[in-house]
Amino acid sequence: MSTTPHCPDCETEMETGFIPDNTFLGEFQTKWHPGDPESAGGTFFGMKVKNRTQTVKVDESQMRKVITYRCPACGLLRSYAE
Repeated sequence: MSTTPHCPDCETEMETGFIPDNTFLGEFQTKWHPGDPESAGGTFFGMKVKNRTQTVKVDESQMRKVITYRCPACGLLRSYAE
């Protein structure tokens, strides 16, 4: 977003931030990908789906950073893919 949004509940200007994804390699910024997850075959790494682990195919060119805004007055969070 080019401008900082205002809270839809209390009209206070929101703070910019992000929600980190925690992995064994450290923390990363959450990213958005279109569509439903598609299995890339079962390996040790990946998503937990129906009691088994699967690696999910992603198209890096479709990935978008997720920016999360927080209202300092009421705590509301709103996330946007940029």
